[in-house]
Amino acid sequence: MYQPFSFEEARNQIETELCKPIEELFATYDEKQIATASIGQVYNATLKTGEEVVVKVQRPNVAQIIQKDIDLMYTLARLAENQIPDLKLFDPTGIIREFEKAVKRELDYSHELRNALRFAEAFKYHDQIKIPKVYKELSGKKVFTMERIKGIKITRAEEIGCDKKLLAKIALNAILYMVFDNGFFHADPHPGNIFALPGNTIAFIDLGMVGFLDEAMRDKMAELVIALNTRDHEGVARSLYNLGKKTQKVDFEQFKKETSEVLQKIEGLPLKEIQFSEILNELIQGAKKNKIKIPNDYTLMGKAILTIEGIGRTLDPDLDLEKEAQPFVLKLIKKRWSAQRLGQDFLKSSLQFYQWSREVPGQMISLLNDFENGDIKLKHEDVGQEKYLKIWEEIIQKLTSGLVISSLIISSAIFIISTKETITIYGVPITMVLGIGGYIFAGILGLRIIKSVKFRD
Repeated sequence: MYQPFSFEEARNQIETELCKPIEELFATYDEKQIATASIGQVYNATLKTGEEVVVKVQRPNVAQIIQKDIDLMYTLARLAENQIPDLKLFDPTGIIREFEKAVKRELDYSHELRNALRFAEAFKYHDQIKIPKVYKELSGKKVFTMERIKGIKITRAEEIGCDKKLLAKIALNAILYMVFDNGFFHADPHPGNIFALPGNTIAFIDLGMVGFLDEAMRDKMAELVIALNTRDHEGVARSLYNLGKKTQKVDFEQFKKETSEVLQKIEGLPLKEIQFSEILNELIQGAKKNKIKIPNDYTLMGKAILTIEGIGRTLDPDLDLEKEAQPFVLKLIKKRWSAQRLGQDFLKSSLQFYQWSREVPGQMISLLNDFENGDIKLKHEDVGQEKYLKIWEEIIQKLTSGLVISSLIISSAIFIISTKETITIYGVPITMVLGIGGYIFAGILGLRIIKSVKFRD
């Protein structure tokens, strides 16, 4: 239990942060806290408009206290790394660094306010998911005001007549939607942060800890889940290998063997006894052990899915995470290989190539200047100035051709992506014809360059 702090201290925090007396901010407010935690306390209040809210107030001087604890943790982590070299593989100081970032985000309540607004936007069309309304004008870095949710912990849902099995699916699908569709997920969905409401609805609260997965990270995650689904041991190892950053040389065969040993645990087991999120977490930890540094957001995602699967299995022992996740993964794969996405990726690559082709001449000029100024010295035989002139002429011709090709590719990609029903030639939109024509011309020029390089005397 955390020691509560006085209401006078809470009042001082509120009035200092919001720059007004508490009587001007709220119609009524309870002096007795309804919850106490390490970072702050929560109070009930009523707005001048009659809306019932809860006010989260940060514990006085908690930031300084936590920073001292974190500094001590850094000292112990560095000491452990020096005394036990094998621990460096798990990067204790890196773990503390990530923990420090997460804690500092939680200490700034404005992050939670922005998270709530983003979740509300993501779930605005989901009738069975509720995100509490937040009040910007009554919130700051140390004070956070949001709608009061009148519900009950999801694990006690039957007490208000809810269907436990249905709520298990709703909660699990909400987290899967956050991870695979939205890429922005609640990283701490324990039972105290998910309320059951009448009418088989759930509400997510305490939105301070979140994780992010960008489109590329979700693509890699989908590949891993598909490999798990098909029990492709090598595919799982390869997906994990691609997920992370290699800190040292990785013995892939050894890693593949260890991955197979983890997956053997679920072979032939009945569905009720398989916890896929636990296997996923074990695989991620195994990757770290094999010098593959997995981004922290994947670890947060594994923890979130493990937590929500545990809640789901409490409500419905027959809940099948693999089955529930399949539609989300298939949707992600379909989107990944859609014509629009491929066109966008191709355009992005073309722009990168175009940028590179623009930078190369400048770099070459800089190199030539260095030659001229004597900053670069080469040992060479004099084989005649004419040969050097010929080589430079060929280089300039190829660079010019490269610029033309990259411009053709970019313009063709734009034509194809923006194809609309306009003028047609034999039923094909003219923009499509121009785009394909540009690709063909670029291909011919590219082949000519390749041929000249390959068969040059």
